[in-house]
Amino acid sequence: MDLPVELQSLVDIHDQPFLMVDHQCRVVAINRAFEETFGVARPDALSRPCHSILDRTRTPFPCGSDREKCPFVEVFQERRSKTVVHGYRDPEGREHMLRIHAYPLGAENGQALLGELIQRDADRAHPLSDRSVCPGATMVGNTPVFRQTLEALKRAGATEAPVLLRGQTGTGKELAAAYVHRHSVRRDGPFITLDCTALTGELFESEVFGHARGAFTGSAGEKRGLYEMADRGTLFLDEIGEMPLPLQSKLLRVLESGTYRRVGGTRTRRADVRIVSATNRELRDVPWFRTDLYYRVACLTVTLPSIAERRADIPLLAAELLRRIGQSSGHWYSIDDSGIERLMDYSFPGNIRELRNVLWVAAVNAPEGRISAEQITAALPECSNDRDAAAPIAIVADPRFEPTPAFSGRRARHVWEADYFAQVLRRHNGNRQAVAHELGVSERTVYRKLRRFGLS
Repeated sequence: MDLPVELQSLVDIHDQPFLMVDHQCRVVAINRAFEETFGVARPDALSRPCHSILDRTRTPFPCGSDREKCPFVEVFQERRSKTVVHGYRDPEGREHMLRIHAYPLGAENGQALLGELIQRDADRAHPLSDRSVCPGATMVGNTPVFRQTLEALKRAGATEAPVLLRGQTGTGKELAAAYVHRHSVRRDGPFITLDCTALTGELFESEVFGHARGAFTGSAGEKRGLYEMADRGTLFLDEIGEMPLPLQSKLLRVLESGTYRRVGGTRTRRADVRIVSATNRELRDVPWFRTDLYYRVACLTVTLPSIAERRADIPLLAAELLRRIGQSSGHWYSIDDSGIERLMDYSFPGNIRELRNVLWVAAVNAPEGRISAEQITAALPECSNDRDAAAPIAIVADPRFEPTPAFSGRRARHVWEADYFAQVLRRHNGNRQAVAHELGVSERTVYRKLRRFGLS
């Protein structure tokens, strides 16, 4: 099938390997990152079954010509996302684990499509900072609740105690975990992520502890597990509340003793690992989560605020996310006042992740990279198209203003814009030309805003 231009642009804008398949699991698009990572040329991949593109190992998911064995069938059937882990063998014969996030998509002609965002977990063995979770990424914000959270993360990083990060889906828990790692004595060690939602019983021990040569069919060589890779560094247990009960006892055993054995091996090994976990649940209320494991991972707890609690940071977040999108696509994007105002009108139940996705789609449709309210409205869910239906905003985030019971939309936007403009001004040490370039406006406009907001 011929892929619509806007969907091909959505594929190309990802900075990680991404492919799109149709309802027959045949590839309809791949991006440049996929070509470079796996050495597969786009013409050679199109129209082929997705399982045939990479040399995937027989375990843990035996993909093949039988579509019923595809782990993503339910994504098509139920139209909901899913994450799995695949074994992958590179051209040199080395085995890696691929974490694959699948999302339901759709074209204008009604064709059901599926997008696969791929992460090579083996690549996470290298030293990482908070900017390495997403290349060029950093935590941004200036609201009091964000600054308090950042201070709590710094204090947690200064200790060796296990940290539990709590927050709604999409609040940036992995980025926060990397921030803790960066501000710890282990900053020069590895930062390894273990996605607890993607592990099955038979995969857990091989993925976490590694395996010896010949441990099972297809294991041609030895493989280091994620716990071993994290030695003298940090192991991030993402969404630990989703871990099945049988696996919790295995994890608890290695966390308490620091010792383990590779699958099929006889040698007892030891690793010095700092644990940071994340959850979108209250673990003490989860009936299948072990109490002893909870107290092992939740020595220090930091709660990450939702966008609803830091709404005044939306302009800063949007600017940072557009910068990342621009880096990955090789284009420069900016958003005008009407676009920011439209973002302010929306509640973002999916938090920063949803904001990023909205900006991705808006950037694809933005003429000359300039995003306005029109592109933002088109990218938001259908239920949000009526601006009058947006919830009234009653948040005061700028410490320079006296708290009031509520702000009208106009006055609140004035506060947010003034704070955002002051941030850009400080970042460029008052250089009007640099400020104008970042904001995509003229120097004359910068001068008018300086007078309007009483800044110098």
